Amino acid sequence: MSLTRKDVHIEMTLVDGSILKGTMVVDRTTRLSDMLNKHEKDFIVLSDYEDNHHIINKHHILKVVEVESLELDEPVTYS
Repeated sequence: MSLTRKDVHIEMTLVDGSILKGTMVVDRTTRLSDMLNKHEKDFIVLSDYEDNHHIINKHHILKVVEVESLELDEPVTYS
């Protein structure tokens, strides 16, 4: 990752009820809300935790919540 950008962990709810968890890359000096409210860009890229990249139309986003860390649905066990 570069010095001018950072990964932000988010949970995103779409208008169809889908929930996506992953990271978005934003400028270090920009808040997540500022990036989502930019009118000149209609699409954002979300990278999920399985290395899939989603291009999402911002008009289809219902809610975005920034999370502190990766929250797994199932506990991780080590043998």
